[in-house]
Amino acid sequence: MLSVGINLPVGGYLPQSLVDFPGYIAAVVFTSACNFRCPFCHNPELVDPEKMKRNRHIPFDEVLRRLLRNRSLLDGVVITGGEPAMHDALPDALRCLKRHGFLVKLDTNGSYPEMLEMLLQERLVDSVALDIKAPFRSKRYEEIIGIPCSEAMMKRIERSCSLLLNSGIDVVFRSTLLKGIHASEDVEEMAAAAGNRLVLQRFRPERTLRPLAAGAFSDRELQALASRFNCLICSSG
Repeated sequence: MLSVGINLPVGGYLPQSLVDFPGYIAAVVFTSACNFRCPFCHNPELVDPEKMKRNRHIPFDEVLRRLLRNRSLLDGVVITGGEPAMHDALPDALRCLKRHGFLVKLDTNGSYPEMLEMLLQERLVDSVALDIKAPFRSKRYEEIIGIPCSEAMMKRIERSCSLLLNSGIDVVFRSTLLKGIHASEDVEEMAAAAGNRLVLQRFRPERTLRPLAAGAFSDRELQALASRFNCLICSSG
């Protein structure tokens, strides 16, 4: 029986996706827990401590068995969350996936630059998507992520962006836009921080961590912002 002894807390698994790793067929592994509390988060069972208690963890050994069983149908694996980079077991999990020949895409909020730097140095990721929540000002970020945000935290996220911009790997910077919270000048600042590689994501109000007074931009409004600030629009949003 396959056993690798990796204690990555997996809260969800999608056996196949055609949109989460553009250009590849990938399984999606959702890790539990996050250091942010973004009210618009659409995976509340991975973030809310009470919901996490009721959401059974899937052992990484079981995830690996599923992946290997479908190996011929997959190009890679997306590790998302929650926030995967907060878990010490992440490098071992990615080493395991790379040994089995999987391409790896990581989704992160950028608040763990030391982990990100290690993964990049060991070439354990082939693609990274970093979510930029707001312009890089602590008070502005705090309004979006639902927890206090210090200047030190902003420096950490900025460092992660810099690491990725200089990494040479496939990188996407994403921002979920909330009507009534994000303004056009916010998009301009976020696009600049992303080296003009920002992808705008549509807010999905039907399933969130907690209720919030915000709406979704229309397709026309998103397209206008994307055109004005040289952004793309997430096709799966």
